[in-house]
Amino acid sequence: MQPKYKTVKDEIKSWLMSDKFSPHDKLPTETQLMEKFHVSRHTIRRAIGDLEVENYLYRIQGGGMYVSNWREKQETQTLTKTIAVLTTHIADYIFPSIIVGIEKVLSEHSFSLLLSSTHHDISLERKSLENLLSHPIEGIIVEPTKSSYPSQNIGFYKNLEKSNMPCVMIHSTYQDTNFPSLTMDDTKGGYMATEHLLSLGHRKILGIFKTDDHQGLKRMNGFISAYQQNPSLSVPGDFITYGTNEEKKELPQRIKASLTSSNRPTGIVCYNDQVALTVMSIAKELGLSIPEDLSVVGYDDSQVANIVDVKLTTIKHPKEQMGIDAANMILKLIESPLTKKVESIVYKPELVIRESTKEVKN
Repeated sequence: MQPKYKTVKDEIKSWLMSDKFSPHDKLPTETQLMEKFHVSRHTIRRAIGDLEVENYLYRIQGGGMYVSNWREKQETQTLTKTIAVLTTHIADYIFPSIIVGIEKVLSEHSFSLLLSSTHHDISLERKSLENLLSHPIEGIIVEPTKSSYPSQNIGFYKNLEKSNMPCVMIHSTYQDTNFPSLTMDDTKGGYMATEHLLSLGHRKILGIFKTDDHQGLKRMNGFISAYQQNPSLSVPGDFITYGTNEEKKELPQRIKASLTSSNRPTGIVCYNDQVALTVMSIAKELGLSIPEDLSVVGYDDSQVANIVDVKLTTIKHPKEQMGIDAANMILKLIESPLTKKVESIVYKPELVIRESTKEVKN
């Protein structure tokens, strides 16, 4: 457990970075801070003292403590040629390939990376932002966390905009921000995955989609759209929705329940390849053969798509190319953050047909 003064210091520092206070705003008095944090005057003074030494605050004799223009002071320091990268994961799934792409370009321009991940947790996103922004970075590449919800950390991003910090977002964006982004046409991708199964004669198709990020919602919309484009179908598609905190326990249970029901689907469209792998594992446990008994489509064309026993039909993700493009985009913004026009990129999905799907006889 960290000391009380450190907790107070971190919270006040968070206020400054999340735009709760602007440069030269007056901080609450010692008494007000004591009441807010329920700590002693000594604890408040120690926290304030540290922030003053670190140039986040300055004192006016007899007038109290004020917020420094700490970002401006960082910018006047010797350039560090460091780019921060904040993603939901770093070492898992498709993220190593994205980071390889980023690093490939930045290393050619003598930039280094400062990496952090949120594990799709809002509170960890906040802590990561606080840590990254306390360094003299020249730009930041961000993958939004739980992007389908209004961001609890939007103040940090508003502060980035106000300070003209170069920022690029991948996979999604946050509402009320105007940063350039690199995303897939996930609605089209969800449509293509579903249309593929429909073209093979599948009618009882299950869609499994994560709904706490924009990618999942758009892929689900594509699934629904594919059925809407086929109004003659007598059997509507069904779907399972889930959140990040349900991935490990609740989601497998619901998949198993669907595969053991009397109305078992013959085809499944999955949010990503990891979910498809879970589906295939449960199907094997239940004695179902893929693709003879069940056709499965993933999303992202990750490494797991090619290492499973039955090679996975999936939607291709640009992965390393997305990293390369994101790095080039952030370098353009650093070169001229106020005047350089940088266009967002939307990648077209591509269906990669392998062994996990098969025509069904109705």
